[in-house]
Amino acid sequence: MFAAAFFDMDGLFLDSETHWHDAQLEFCARHGYQWDDEDQRICIGGPLSRVGQYIAEVCKIDLSGSDVEAEIISMMLVKLRASVHVMPGAMDAVLLLKAIAPVALVSASPRNLMDAGLASLPTNLFEFTISAGDVRRTKPHPDPYLAAATRLGVDPRECVVFEDSIPGITAARSAGMYVVAVPQFIEVAAASRQRVIATLERLDRKFLNEIYQEN
Repeated sequence: MFAAAFFDMDGLFLDSETHWHDAQLEFCARHGYQWDDEDQRICIGGPLSRVGQYIAEVCKIDLSGSDVEAEIISMMLVKLRASVHVMPGAMDAVLLLKAIAPVALVSASPRNLMDAGLASLPTNLFEFTISAGDVRRTKPHPDPYLAAATRLGVDPRECVVFEDSIPGITAARSAGMYVVAVPQFIEVAAASRQRVIATLERLDRKFLNEIYQEN
């Protein structure tokens, strides 16, 4: 079986993409731009530096991408501290994997947003968490997932990653890991060492055995 499992956070483990959508929509509305589903699709998965620059450009405002990024983060902290839920099937999926191998949470979000999102959950749910600030380059680069494998002392090709965004999938595949894509707002095709499922509720031991045989 897989030597380790890594879960993305936003939109995969936590149902926080609606918060991201609302924060970006509210920011853009204040600056006269109507944020839509296509904007959301382009920005899903980050990294935040790219999102901030994108918003600054579409809003045509006299703010840097970093300024926009900082304001969006402040808005997200308020939203995550007020309410956040686990995605359907996500908790059971983590517990299933924890009975088999170490499980870590690997996100392109900054540490303060990770901490806010996870504040109401058990502290021992994951072996560890990796945020954007814990690596030199975040997703879509492979660094976060390679760092997670190194921390556990396992071969990246013996790891499975659960992701919902193109940057995250790209990072995991570049790290040489098996990918289970659970997309919400994007289309993802099955590929070599990559399965696509509609929800983590689909996950069970039989499925894990099947994909490990493909690995």
